[in-house]
Amino acid sequence: MSQTEPISCKIDLIAGTRPNVIKIAPLYKALVQQSWCAPRIIYLGQHSAPNMSADLFGLFGIEDEAVRQLPLAGTTFGGRLGQIIDAYSALVAEDRPDMVVVPGDVDVSLGVALAARRAGIRLVHLEAGLRSYDNAMPEESNRVLIDSISDLLLAPSEASAQNLIYREGRSHREVHFVGNIMIDSLVQVLDEEVVRDVLRRFDLTDGQFGILTLHRPSNVDDPATLETLLAVIADLAEERTILFPVHPRTRKALGDSLGALPANLVCCDPVDYVSFINLISRAAFFITDSGGVQEETSYLGVPCFTFRENTERPITVYEGTNQLVNLTTAGPIIRQSLSQPRPAPARLPLWDGMTAWRVSQILQRWWSGAA
Repeated sequence: MSQTEPISCKIDLIAGTRPNVIKIAPLYKALVQQSWCAPRIIYLGQHSAPNMSADLFGLFGIEDEAVRQLPLAGTTFGGRLGQIIDAYSALVAEDRPDMVVVPGDVDVSLGVALAARRAGIRLVHLEAGLRSYDNAMPEESNRVLIDSISDLLLAPSEASAQNLIYREGRSHREVHFVGNIMIDSLVQVLDEEVVRDVLRRFDLTDGQFGILTLHRPSNVDDPATLETLLAVIADLAEERTILFPVHPRTRKALGDSLGALPANLVCCDPVDYVSFINLISRAAFFITDSGGVQEETSYLGVPCFTFRENTERPITVYEGTNQLVNLTTAGPIIRQSLSQPRPAPARLPLWDGMTAWRVSQILQRWWSGAA
């Protein structure tokens, strides 16, 4: 970009959790190369644990200077949401952007979206239109609210675009099917040398281990549910080693009982993103209650078993490698699946590592009035 060329559009890219960083990083790298805009990353620390916070941007070659950090201290939903709105509103009053892009469905995205809407700033929702139709999930309320006040809706799948247009009445002009931006980050970090190093670090055998992640309140906040769920996992761990990177919320719920888990259920701190993706690529299976992992495993062809009653990413069930399980069905379904040949990686529409460039083109056309 020429040093003398004027910048016509200032864009704030918002992040507050690890999945946000994974979605925002490739978009920042695409936008920063273009002369029509000046992007900046705003990180409001909903997560502060190592390997889950702002330090992740360095993995994608993004310098610290490109990230404006606004710390959060609130622990309750209301306190945290109020802090997010206050912090971003103050930043806007100091240095107003022309456009705000919020990803996903976390509280940071909702709070910033509300602040941007109140300030009259153009609002873009990246990963719009995902629906589980389960109103008991906080994330479902967040994404519906964000979509309802956004000016431009960037959908990761054809189904999510259809949700917005045909179920919720949004205009075709406001909705764009852009593809899955998480795959942009995934393909950048796959590396054989990293695979060898991380397998050695955790003493794992290629293709002979599973991975477990748990953090959803419905699974970890009730002690009886968590105990029963981990008993199911422990039974599976008798047959294959399972690596368990423990989310801060889950670690708090487990307390002293964390040390009583069986040896073959190998507990560790959250693993950095690059190591994590390369571990997934060589796992025999993945057990989770997360959203993004359902997509990453489908792309990599790794059987995924999701401890949830529903998913906002149904494409991972219909066309990917994902199966929904519960406390009763998990053991039989997982064992039956692992007795079959490993599925082929899913080849889903626009899961091609080019979503960030498509988004950047749509934003440019929209800003110029051509979209």
